Amino acid sequence: MSFKDTYRLGVYEKAAPAELSWEERLAAAKEAGFDYIEMSIDETDMRMSRLDWCDEQIYELLETEKRVGIPIETICFSAQRKYPLGSRKWEKEAKELLRKGVLFARKMGIRIIQTQGYDCYYEETSDKTTRERFYRNLEEGTMFAASHGVMLAMETMENDFMNTVEKAMHSVNRVNSPYLQVYPDIGNISNATKDVAGDITTGRGHIAAAHLKETVIGKFREIPYGTGQVDFPGAIAKLYEHGVRRYVAEYWYCGEENWREIARSNREFLDRQFEKARQLLGLPEDISA
Repeated sequence: MSFKDTYRLGVYEKAAPAELSWEERLAAAKEAGFDYIEMSIDETDMRMSRLDWCDEQIYELLETEKRVGIPIETICFSAQRKYPLGSRKWEKEAKELLRKGVLFARKMGIRIIQTQGYDCYYEETSDKTTRERFYRNLEEGTMFAASHGVMLAMETMENDFMNTVEKAMHSVNRVNSPYLQVYPDIGNISNATKDVAGDITTGRGHIAAAHLKETVIGKFREIPYGTGQVDFPGAIAKLYEHGVRRYVAEYWYCGEENWREIARSNREFLDRQFEKARQLLGLPEDISA
């Protein structure tokens, strides 16, 4: 078995134009060489409305996945920016949103929801009260997810509350459930600490998957691969060393006409980073030998 066969690399839904049908989106991801898609449930009405799909709509998408030959396996749940679990104003809506997300994931056969490390976002200011509310509601949501066999995994964000694995582990340790883990964003961590490898190590045994995203100092989105600060081989090597085998290429479609070529190029770029990581780890190309 080759080293490449030991990990799987998905792609973020927003890497392709929003107007594509699911069949077109899935086919494009497959053609670019990705192994699965990470669905976005963000703050827009269009994407949040998916949580209200009837069974027929869900089954139709599942059939499309089967027909095209590539699955949707994870959800990036950034709608929680609008309704954070620590919000005083939106607490009821935040809890209901997470419950709906879990039920939707269960019906879709989606294994992991990447939950957002925001105790509050718009209008409200983070303090002891919002943080305590966040932890309480996160625990309640995790227990609900556990009853449906869906894992929640905390993303490392661009905020001071949860911008590192070490900070995300406070939630994991506090809730203390196998259904709450960490899903770090390597780009965000690179903007939070110079010791990315050391930070990753603080989550050893609790990292479900990782976002591979490029960043520059102070900027967190829409940075082309290879033009920023992220040490992908070093981060991947440390993640792999700690047993992480699921990754997502997180980048955005920004109106480029050649977005399909960009998708193929990004897959190739990341595979080169994995190859460099393999060499850092001293592993043979054929790891079954």
